[in-house]
Amino acid sequence: MKKLVIASALALAGMAAQAQAVYGDIAYQMIDTDLSTDPAVLRGIVGYEINPNMAVEGMLGLNIKDGKEDFGTGIEGKAKVDHLIGVYAKPKLKVNDALELYGRVGFVSYKVKASAFGFSESDSGSDLSFGVGASYNLTPNLSLNVDFMDFGDLEGGVAFGLKFKF
Repeated sequence: MKKLVIASALALAGMAAQAQAVYGDIAYQMIDTDLSTDPAVLRGIVGYEINPNMAVEGMLGLNIKDGKEDFGTGIEGKAKVDHLIGVYAKPKLKVNDALELYGRVGFVSYKVKASAFGFSESDSGSDLSFGVGASYNLTPNLSLNVDFMDFGDLEGGVAFGLKFKF
């Protein structure tokens, strides 16, 4: 019986430690374009901290703002990022108890749609993706994040978000 209690306690401690290694990040991700108004996506990330200096992440971004261009003749062009799907390795460095610097390198798949002058077109692709950022802890389980991501041919941009540790 004693061995069963010890084994159960160790199993529960292991699950609790593993649960603390899982986090979620939600951010407003801007995409730089040549349009006067750039498109944006709502980006969600689920990550797992392998150790204090490395994590792995999965990302999903969905359109929340179309990019627009007014051609001056009452004709407007639009562009939107339909979706972003990515996987990343995230090396990181804790500067102090509140500040963490990180990088991301991985692979992204995307689909974009554009329309102007009565025509529309869509394009999809995949590419190497990378970025750099910083995270500032507000509490042990909540932090503010800012990062710059490059999505290859799709370009990239700045993101502002919140990270939640579970």
